[in-house]
Amino acid sequence: MVRQRDAKNAMNMNAKKILLPALLGTTAMSIFSYFVSDVKRENYREPLVLAGLLSKLKPGLEKPGATIAGWVLHYASGVAFTSVFHQIWKRHFMKPTIASGIGLGAVSGLAGIAVWKMAFEAHPDPPRKNLKRYFTHLFWAHWVFGAFSALGYPKSTEESPNPQVQALDIPLSRPF
Repeated sequence: MVRQRDAKNAMNMNAKKILLPALLGTTAMSIFSYFVSDVKRENYREPLVLAGLLSKLKPGLEKPGATIAGWVLHYASGVAFTSVFHQIWKRHFMKPTIASGIGLGAVSGLAGIAVWKMAFEAHPDPPRKNLKRYFTHLFWAHWVFGAFSALGYPKSTEESPNPQVQALDIPLSRPF
């Protein structure tokens, strides 16, 4: 009984440390992408670009279904990236600060660009898009994702045992 309760508590803590930051980071990134899309008058909305890829890949897929699938894939990617961030923060390679979030966001942006590049190259009929501008946008959007993922990460009472890591972190207060 105690073991079951401990497992449930551990699962709840992992959900807080992965799902909440992923939701916050992915939502902030989406808002940023929608804003930039409106300002630049180009479609940088990742879920809709995904929907475009999916609908052209499977012609029978209706637009609403492709859009839902695009959003699900977008948030699933956020969970995947945040799972990696969690492992880095959990192992005390760095603390979950805005600075580390931006750094991890930059790295995840490069990984995301690589995946998007492969998707566009492998697709038989990719949406017409200026990929240089789209990939540049993705890089900056992942900075937003990383920063907000760090903001959503629950504060730990444990300090990093590594003094070099502590010296690299820029402590910034959280708004919540």
